[in-house]
Amino acid sequence: MYKRIKFLLIAFLTFCLLVTICHFLFRPIISGNVYNIENGWSVEYKGEAYTDISLRDIPKKLGYGAKKGDIITLSTSLPASNVYSFPTLMFLSRYSAFDIYIDGELVMSRFKDLLEKDEYIGCSYNVLSVPDSDNSLLLKMTMYIEEDATYNYFVAPVYGDYHDVVRANVFYNMFPLATGIFLIIFGAAFFIITLGFYKTLPNILSQLFSSILFINLGIWLLCYFKLIDYFVYTNSRSTEVEYICLYLMVPMIYLIVGCIQQHYKNWIFLVVSCTSSFICILLIALHFLNVIHMSRTLPFFQCVSIMCSVFILTIFRRELVQKKLSKSEQIQLAGLSFFALSYLVNFVTYSLEIRYIVPSSLLSTRLIPMAGLIFVFANLINYFIYISESFAMRKEYASLTHLAYADGLTDLPNRSRYDKYMNDLDSGNEDYCIISLDLNGLKEINDHDGHATGDKYLLEFSSVLKQCFENKAFIARIGGDEFVAIMKKEYFDEVDSLLTRLKDALEVKNVLYPDYRRSVATGYAFSTEVEGQDSHSVYLLADKRMYENKKLMHAKLGITARI
Repeated sequence: MYKRIKFLLIAFLTFCLLVTICHFLFRPIISGNVYNIENGWSVEYKGEAYTDISLRDIPKKLGYGAKKGDIITLSTSLPASNVYSFPTLMFLSRYSAFDIYIDGELVMSRFKDLLEKDEYIGCSYNVLSVPDSDNSLLLKMTMYIEEDATYNYFVAPVYGDYHDVVRANVFYNMFPLATGIFLIIFGAAFFIITLGFYKTLPNILSQLFSSILFINLGIWLLCYFKLIDYFVYTNSRSTEVEYICLYLMVPMIYLIVGCIQQHYKNWIFLVVSCTSSFICILLIALHFLNVIHMSRTLPFFQCVSIMCSVFILTIFRRELVQKKLSKSEQIQLAGLSFFALSYLVNFVTYSLEIRYIVPSSLLSTRLIPMAGLIFVFANLINYFIYISESFAMRKEYASLTHLAYADGLTDLPNRSRYDKYMNDLDSGNEDYCIISLDLNGLKEINDHDGHATGDKYLLEFSSVLKQCFENKAFIARIGGDEFVAIMKKEYFDEVDSLLTRLKDALEVKNVLYPDYRRSVATGYAFSTEVEGQDSHSVYLLADKRMYENKKLMHAKLGITARI
């Protein structure tokens, strides 16, 4: 187990090393070739004009968010574009359609068709090719607001050569990009593997739900950081996917926790989880019913998610104190608790950043992806511990079951296993044949040669019995020198030939090893010979015929009959 954990730790560190290498690999070649247009903006809003202000000051002028139907016009001067091979401007539009003008000429217009239909417009990065010019250019951006509380913060547009602009964006978001892709691929693989163990290990449900959460989290990361458009064109619909994935995290987390220690049986947990999950699903439904969009219901979700995070942390703390959790459950719940805690910290940090109370940092782009990776790592350790413990328990159970139903000397099924098999025959309706077998001379060998030789005789006979009947009969040792073989209908025509083979095999051993005489008395009866097909009656008939055969053999061999 420790070797597996060591391997996982090395794999995790290797992944972090690869992300670090990619971080520097995608760094813009020359930092001066790409720059953020943060200052020098002019703004027109509701008849008011503001000049030479920075993007961080604009939300204050807008009252921290424009209203639906408002129009915001931003303009600034761009340096000469002929210094670039492919001059490009990348900017983030949020819940709005827009027109882009350069030197008074319309060069891009997006989402106005959705605006006219009053359909939802999300957030997306837009890439604009800038015309070649030896002189500075006048950039004018007209935003048509589709949602209330839009543009409570602005992301500075990036200007430079196309490859450098894209590389700069990838560079800044390398960690969430790599983490999102990893979570989707790993979650899908983990889901398939876990699903394969579901029938044999039904208690593995928490890992199954965790794998779905990994996929959901990976998709959310790519949508949240507006990276999904590198793979699929979404026409700003990625914002809807982002909110759906975000809102579904709460029900998924409750499903995972509910499967640990069977919390779903606790009525308090059941009420809290069902209520929270219902609210999240209701918010999604209201969006698609066009009652209120998810971007407006985010505060309600944040309240629910904060309650969920606190609830999870409380459960983890309580059960650690009460020592109810196994090692694997402790690790899984610790990873989930860290993920919940990271959401709380990220929520506070992000809220302060967009209000410019604290400076923007890399924390918001690093914390949740790192928490997701730690959650994955915790689940891998939990998975290996759980699988190892489960298979150890199954192996122990199989061993105990075998001991309970196996004869200690011959390793054949014992009397208990035989009785169970007979009960199964009575509950079925198939025809069968019971063969009663009784060793001749075992008492005499025990008396004259010792019980060790008698045990050898029993072992030799059981070995021959297994070889002769192969997989054609259920065989068991039901007494000291008493054995039984039960055959199904398809082998009825082989009964006499198999018994002849058994006796011939014993005669061969007598010739090769003449230390003592080996022989067996046999008798058999078919279930069709007994009215009602009672298995015990069939056995008694077979046993009666065996004893008749045994008397003849004793008389022939000169063996004294037992009293």
